[in-house]
Amino acid sequence: MIIPLPALAAYRRDLESLGNAVVPEPELDNALSGWVSFGSILESFLVEVTSTAQENGTDAIEHSLETFGPRLAVAAEERDSAADASSTVPSTAQPHDLTSLATLTRLVADAAEQRGALWLAYAMLATLERVGDAIPPLELGRLLAQRARVARKANSSEVADTLYRRVDLLGRTANAPELTARAAIGFGVLAQFRGNLPVAARHFAKAARIATRTGDADLRRLAQHGRMVIAARRGEFADALSFGWDAFSAAAGNREQEADMLLNLAQIAIDTGHPRPALQGFLAALARRPGPRSLLPALGGAARAAAALNRMEIVYRCAARIGELADKGSFAYPITSALLDLALAMATRQPILAERHVRRALRLAEEFHFHELEHHLMALQSRLEDRTVSATSAAPPSRSVGPRGFEVLRQIEQLESELLQAVT
Repeated sequence: MIIPLPALAAYRRDLESLGNAVVPEPELDNALSGWVSFGSILESFLVEVTSTAQENGTDAIEHSLETFGPRLAVAAEERDSAADASSTVPSTAQPHDLTSLATLTRLVADAAEQRGALWLAYAMLATLERVGDAIPPLELGRLLAQRARVARKANSSEVADTLYRRVDLLGRTANAPELTARAAIGFGVLAQFRGNLPVAARHFAKAARIATRTGDADLRRLAQHGRMVIAARRGEFADALSFGWDAFSAAAGNREQEADMLLNLAQIAIDTGHPRPALQGFLAALARRPGPRSLLPALGGAARAAAALNRMEIVYRCAARIGELADKGSFAYPITSALLDLALAMATRQPILAERHVRRALRLAEEFHFHELEHHLMALQSRLEDRTVSATSAAPPSRSVGPRGFEVLRQIEQLESELLQAVT
């Protein structure tokens, strides 16, 4: 169970958990050093605020920020060259009050969270909550919701549930619908992981209603994404595509978020046997130049969809890009998954090449203990050896998505992207 720790102790826990990290060691070490520095300065700030509160009263925070604010801003600007664009912190961020300090802390904690440094992220957020009474309710609720998300990712679902309940209560007492929606999304994700899809669907629907009513595009995207996942798992593909398209619309202007939603929509398209809109969706995601975590699954998906359409020139382009990224040694899981997609794409037309990709992916799956991927790879390897791979390896047979789903597929096909330029 994750608990608040001093920054240095949290740093050591992250070093242990990231010992087999799939990023180049110097990059990870530099990132962790920057985050532990920020966390340590934040702790020193809280110590000074606490010690001078009686003497300076309400001015204690302002006085302490005059000293610690510039140091926190410098620590926050520590860049991680391997981080996704969504994980960077604005270079101009310098806290001048508790609200701006809370915002900066959430940004830095998010950067750490996105790279897997969950203990450091949790430590930063928990540290600032020591002065929670002085933080405006809305910003405090955002801190709590982010801390709950980190706890959930650290497999501490009971801790996450308790924190989301605090967010929900704060939303009601402070009349802050944003917090009510954030809590509902959190409850939905927890219910989803527990396998309770009806409860998850109700929470996501509640969050979507609130976000739509208040005009909060980001929360609407998160809620509709959750509804899409639940609908797809239930086989309700028309609903899944509709929710996914709305989430994509809500992400307008954010390159990474748009790419992520296009990936989801394209995956539903290929899973339901509609390779043409799937290919366009994957290519549209690639055209947004996402980071490696989205780039690799988009390349793998594009290869499968292109193979189903007999567009082998695109398959080979995807194979070349996946090979380049695999040679860099980073992001082992998405690389392994992309190699599996590539093998599926080539299985019926280039079985020898497909076997080569399977062998490479199996080495990674075994090294990093990706058991589910290893299972799929070994099954494909067996079929390749027996020459029993069916033509549906790249894309399964077509399934009906209804008039609403078909309209979304049509809209995906109309997205602009240069087919080959998107891959290179």
